[in-house]
Amino acid sequence: MSEKDKSYIDPELEKFLRENKEMLERLFKEEKAKLKEFFDEEDDFFKGAFDDEYAKAEDFFKEKKKKAEETAQGMYNAFTDPEVQKHFMTMGMEFMLAMAAFMKAMPKPDAFKDMADKAEEARKKASESKSSKGPGPSGPEKINIESAPKKKAPSKKEKTSD
Repeated sequence: MSEKDKSYIDPELEKFLRENKEMLERLFKEEKAKLKEFFDEEDDFFKGAFDDEYAKAEDFFKEKKKKAEETAQGMYNAFTDPEVQKHFMTMGMEFMLAMAAFMKAMPKPDAFKDMADKAEEARKKASESKSSKGPGPSGPEKINIESAPKKKAPSKKEKTSD
């Protein structure tokens, strides 16, 4: 298409457009209003569909959260059940006894054997002493712990001389 073809306007068409300008503007306004109404309806449709899916996702999340909480509560109840705790305590004591037997069975110097025997004897005495006093609130024992003296940091002169 040449420049001449682009600039050419049909006189009849131009006359028709001038004569029917108001009618054309009204038609364009009506079409614009119809398009706006169409897009508004589509927006409402998509917004409604999104809201529905969001509500479904929220319900799904709430259901899964409730199931997770129930499962967690069930696990907590299982671990805190007194019968289970009794077996865990027994298992822990059996493990400690097994480790003690293992330590006794290991080859080691005589000094270690003597130390282990003394520790076992002290444990037995403590157990007998506690059981002879009978049950009752013993309260917490106060233990004094003294920290070891801090070593003095080397001075700058000592650091540079190394």
